[in-house]
Amino acid sequence: MNSPWAEQIEAIATQLGAAARRNEPLARYSAVGIGGPAELLVIAEESETLVRAITLAREVQLPWRIFGGLTNLLLPDAGLCGMVILNRVQQVQWDEAALRCAAGSGAVIAQVARQAVRRGWGGLTWAVGLPGTVGGAVVNNAGAFGGDIAGGLVSAQILGPEGVVETVAPEWFDFRYRCSRLKGAGREWVVLAATFQLRETDPTRVQLKAAEYSERRRRTQPPGRTLGSTFKNPPEEYAGRLIEAAGLKGARVGDVVVSTQHANFFMNEGAGTAADFLALLERVQSEVARQFGVELEPEIEILERKGLDA
Repeated sequence: MNSPWAEQIEAIATQLGAAARRNEPLARYSAVGIGGPAELLVIAEESETLVRAITLAREVQLPWRIFGGLTNLLLPDAGLCGMVILNRVQQVQWDEAALRCAAGSGAVIAQVARQAVRRGWGGLTWAVGLPGTVGGAVVNNAGAFGGDIAGGLVSAQILGPEGVVETVAPEWFDFRYRCSRLKGAGREWVVLAATFQLRETDPTRVQLKAAEYSERRRRTQPPGRTLGSTFKNPPEEYAGRLIEAAGLKGARVGDVVVSTQHANFFMNEGAGTAADFLALLERVQSEVARQFGVELEPEIEILERKGLDA
């Protein structure tokens, strides 16, 4: 079946050159190894490519969406129509005098945090084991171990709905717990870069603290192909404890299995599909509701159909 956007996709792919790939399987880029093909995949390694791809799509009304690390998103087996942009804008600049770090939104937040630790700087140590990118961390006000993005953000560069690039203060984001005004805002604004205020500290102490956080994550969070925590924790409860108490550790649908290390993590142990993942998710929800009367709400984002509507 021919795509209704075939002409637009061809024109944009030609203009973007090597950055654009047609009918590219997304599973090879997903943290969990699941996802069908994107009609047009753009891998943006510079901010200019990112802005240009978005501008071109907007001009011809081609459906598009931008992703960072694909660490907490379940992609559909059928793939995605329109244009998918993978943000790989990873340039990082360090201001030694002001103790500030300016990072591209596609930079891996954990790598930026580890670079800060190596400098003996505090302020991002909480993020040393965090999955995902700087842009996603800003949108979601990511946090761990008592720290979060809102506590250290100085400013961010964003692309607005009219194609204007501007710099905004932290207050613009209206940060809340694991949330900002951009979460769920679709394609209106795109984070291009973020600047963080760090602080000088005892290098040995900050390195020990980073090692402690990394070890805690290593002990509690299973390695391998996973999207991280599958469900949000209910009030005054832990999703993982409920799933384990329901006897669901090791439960499996196809090659997707509930981790035996931490029951709130689903692992792809082979050729798992989105259909497998969703079937297991629904089974866990149903059993926990039956046994404990608790409705588990997914923490991951689920794209269930072949489209890019936000």
